[in-house]
Amino acid sequence: MFVSEYDPTMKLYTGAYPWLFPGGLGDVYDEERGGLDQLTGPVKSLKTWARHLMQYFDGRFQQCQMFMLYIYNTIQRQDNNKSGAFFHSDKNWYGKNPPTVEEIKNQIRHGIFTFVSKLRYFSQTIRGTDGYWRNKSDELRAWIDFHVANGHGPPTHFITLTCAENWWPDLRDIYADLEKIAGREVEAQLLRQGNIQAMRRAARRYPHYVNKYFMDRAKTFLDEFARDVLELEYYWGRIEFAPGRGAVHLHLLGIAQNKAYLHNFYQARSEKRKIKVLQKYAEDMLGMTADVEIDPNHNRFRENGNGHLTTSESPLGSRFSESRDPDLDHRQLAQDAVFHRCNEYCLGDEDKDGIRLRTCRFGYGTEATSNKGDTPGKELLSSPTIQKDARGIEHLLLPRYHSRKVNQHSRTILQAWRANADVQLIVYRSDPNVPDVGEIEAVSKYVTSYAVKTQKTTREEINTIQDVIIR
Repeated sequence: MFVSEYDPTMKLYTGAYPWLFPGGLGDVYDEERGGLDQLTGPVKSLKTWARHLMQYFDGRFQQCQMFMLYIYNTIQRQDNNKSGAFFHSDKNWYGKNPPTVEEIKNQIRHGIFTFVSKLRYFSQTIRGTDGYWRNKSDELRAWIDFHVANGHGPPTHFITLTCAENWWPDLRDIYADLEKIAGREVEAQLLRQGNIQAMRRAARRYPHYVNKYFMDRAKTFLDEFARDVLELEYYWGRIEFAPGRGAVHLHLLGIAQNKAYLHNFYQARSEKRKIKVLQKYAEDMLGMTADVEIDPNHNRFRENGNGHLTTSESPLGSRFSESRDPDLDHRQLAQDAVFHRCNEYCLGDEDKDGIRLRTCRFGYGTEATSNKGDTPGKELLSSPTIQKDARGIEHLLLPRYHSRKVNQHSRTILQAWRANADVQLIVYRSDPNVPDVGEIEAVSKYVTSYAVKTQKTTREEINTIQDVIIR
């Protein structure tokens, strides 16, 4: 039997999830405890109600993945329906007398794609669609064009900040407080002791708090540290969720004050001098390095006296203010946060003489033994160089005398952020006061390929819509 999710008498949520709503109380249409007025219907209040449930003291709503997926799906569908009603009724969009499906098919057969174009434009408002991501790409390009046109210069820094949801001490304290409020005293005590298994369980149990803390931490980092220490005057960021990179991570495109190294780089007459300019800025301003002497057999999971894994010995689980030896802190952070271990996330397939040997897509080499992840690491480098990647984008590579598997990184950012952080300086060959449009476009494509989801081409999207209509 089909029921309406808009029917206030159905108590859909309490009926479908009785273990979450004991006694059948608290449904979205519950006049005393719910989130909606029966007269106004599910407009903004559904989101407010759902947010309240996500923050409920015992965390049971966050732990029920089926409920979380359903409520998110409901919110998105109702938002789309609201937008669709406007698209359908407005005379400038679909028309007062909308065509039938047969009429639309006939228009497409005669090369009239007005409806398809409007549908593509409408899809910009629907999260996750090709139109939505294309619109975000256009927004990023417009941001770059605006700052170039206003004399601020092109983007100079591309930074990715990841989340250490199983390590950060402030999150550990938040987890412990939440567990105590929920009545799980044993879990709270384990968290206070830095038990890594308890940290992992809490991160899965309270993802909403992880994301909120990450956003607050990132905002503080950008507003204070990035502006004052890194001298990033303008920045654009995008949050992304992806496996293998922590619960959440941030792609950041920044424009440094006074065009940073761009003038000196452009004015340098030889390639050797240009490389020196980039190296000086990278090392002096950002503390960038690719060479840290670490133990390749190091394991960041350590056992305490009770045989439990603990965060207390890892610098990821402590604040920089607690460090007594900054050099040791950096070395240990490099071991725990930016040491590259090849796994399924980075290894692709490659057959060599009939043997399946996988190659790291980040340049750490090909496995010596099939399915073992035993890649040799990056080539050692005695002097800095500028190297083009597969996309034709130039990157500064700093000397690498010992560390074949340490990611090139900024010591300054790593020790402040206390988690994996990737930093790239963007290279331009043209005058920063009159930048080459082609270079800006190449950089825009490079950045959007990372910071914005890959979407179909306009032609592919049109063909897909046509196929759906014609069927």
